[in-house]
Amino acid sequence: MTKVKHITIAALLAAAGAAHAGFGDAINAIIDTTPAGAARSAADRPGDFGTFWADTVEGTRMIASKGADLLILPTYTNHPTWDWPQRDEENANPFGAGFGRQLIDERGNERTLFAIAFVDSNYRVEPVVGYSWVARWPIFNTGLHWGAGYIAGITARGDYAWLPFPMPLPVAKIGNDTFSFYGTYIPFTNVFFFYSTIAIDNAGSRKNPLPASSPFADGRTFIYGGAGWTYMDNSEEESKNTIKNDSSWNVGIRRYSGRHWQTDLKYKRAKNDIRVYTDAAQTKGEHKQRLETETYSLTIAYGIDVAKSFRLFAGAGLGYSRAETSTGKDDSWHPVLTTGFTWAPLPNVQVTGGIDTSFARYYGVVEGRPGSYGLRAMPTDFNLSVGFAF
Repeated sequence: MTKVKHITIAALLAAAGAAHAGFGDAINAIIDTTPAGAARSAADRPGDFGTFWADTVEGTRMIASKGADLLILPTYTNHPTWDWPQRDEENANPFGAGFGRQLIDERGNERTLFAIAFVDSNYRVEPVVGYSWVARWPIFNTGLHWGAGYIAGITARGDYAWLPFPMPLPVAKIGNDTFSFYGTYIPFTNVFFFYSTIAIDNAGSRKNPLPASSPFADGRTFIYGGAGWTYMDNSEEESKNTIKNDSSWNVGIRRYSGRHWQTDLKYKRAKNDIRVYTDAAQTKGEHKQRLETETYSLTIAYGIDVAKSFRLFAGAGLGYSRAETSTGKDDSWHPVLTTGFTWAPLPNVQVTGGIDTSFARYYGVVEGRPGSYGLRAMPTDFNLSVGFAF
């Protein structure tokens, strides 16, 4: 074998080795962004690697135990006109709530476990659970940063027979360690989805039992009542039919359990004016109706203690609603999403407020809309109540 051939073979082997090393480095870089990477980079585990699955379990445990509590608030859904010429047919208000644990690693990147539920574009509830990783960079000396990364989640939708399917998405953000605003693009539907987060760094204290003097101590009962404003979406294709947003009132009873959990049984009543056209062209047959609804809901929520007398909460449950107009009446069992806050200015006085979203479906209650074409109004109640705790 000539000297030239030796050199050529050596060069090819070196190139192959470099390519293999580059591929290996790329794989390791990807693994580093996963929960397994969180375990492998932990200060108390230098070089002590297990299998990818074992490190994923360990990394997930680390994020869940050491991460800050995270309240997630869906904010806006954008349906771009280049793919949605009749964008007003779709829901743009993804009312709902979520909860997560967020760990800022030694490089300043975010690792987040989350579960969230919100109103999708078709006025149905959509749950998502998953993990996200975001690399962050400071914005000069403002105390803010911007970031980019990915979401690896699993969701299920009513328009896909509720079959679970993976949802890998890009994500970008701007914010600080406490308040942040995120956006993602969903290529399957060509939709932009935005959400906000509030992080409470209480990993060292959230496992401690609440003192008996706490206004949210285990076994306390809170009775309350108040008023609200009910948002009612038209929930149909572009039309002149309208539902007027109007006031509501509610009463409820809450039971605190353990350090973080609360159970609410609530009754809400609202009245809304409806204008509807009975002809297809929406030019004749205008009628006005009065829609009266009442809702009973039972929800369980997780509370995040921001201060001794102030907490945030998010949860879900089951509701039963009745609706009545001059045309007819109907009832509905449905999911309920809730998020809000509770403040105790005095030991036995609490103020609570929040957002309650129902997914009721009413049929035969609106004139000119019989049969299967019911009212999907997605009633969302913004409320404020005060009561007595004992």
